[in-house]
Amino acid sequence: MREHLFDEFEEVLQLFIIAAACIGAILTTVFSLTHGITEVFPFLYILPIILVVYFYPKRAVIFSLCIGLMYISLVFLLASHNTNLMVIATAWFAIFMTIGVVAASYATRLLAEKHRIRYIIDNSQDGIFCFEISGGKLIEINTKFAMQLRFERPELLGTEISRIWTDDKERERFVQLVMSGKKPIETEILLRAKDGTILRFVISPLEIAHDRILCSAVDVTGEKIVDEEIRKTLDDLEEQVRARTAHLERINEELKAEILEHRRFESTMLENRKSFRDDEEKP
Repeated sequence: MREHLFDEFEEVLQLFIIAAACIGAILTTVFSLTHGITEVFPFLYILPIILVVYFYPKRAVIFSLCIGLMYISLVFLLASHNTNLMVIATAWFAIFMTIGVVAASYATRLLAEKHRIRYIIDNSQDGIFCFEISGGKLIEINTKFAMQLRFERPELLGTEISRIWTDDKERERFVQLVMSGKKPIETEILLRAKDGTILRFVISPLEIAHDRILCSAVDVTGEKIVDEEIRKTLDDLEEQVRARTAHLERINEELKAEILEHRRFESTMLENRKSFRDDEEKP
């Protein structure tokens, strides 16, 4: 709800700024033409054109046409006796249209690229987040990353990254490693979820620009749990094998001892029997 109200306020503010620029340009034109000033006022129409290109690039061409027609109409109405001024006004009309078309073309292309990148980020299978190096503020995150940490996306936008990345030293080491330019960089870190659970992520820097780092994040908590369970199972099996081997070795030693005892007994019996026979053979 708060975000919706903020968007409405921003929309109204943008329209107010454009309207103020247009009214200022028109009033200045009327005042200038009625007082014989012709050198400055055409430049004032460039400002509202640039504002519309910035705020509403898809409507910039139509707006440039309308504001240009407004300008040339005022000149023809208030200075129709000045042929030289009407020629200059026609040239300015062409300039306004050129500025609007060229600027709108570039702005529309940039907007399309922004939407494409936004679509890629939002539909990425990995978590994506961007934070300031100096301030430590989360500039951008995608829905995937917020869901992995059990947050809603608006809950994290604009907050300190220390809210989820609590180890400051670990974060500083990562930033230093990224700024050193060594690639590829994959760092295993611990992040805190909304419910306080500590999750393990592998993060990689995607882009570094203007004191910001854009990173991808892969949740490997489940893999680590599976690896630990497998390692524990292997350790248990190894312990069982060692115990079984020790048991078999003990049984083997007992069997050897029993065989030796049995052989000693047989040897004793044979010696006794031989002695008994020798005694019988004596007269």
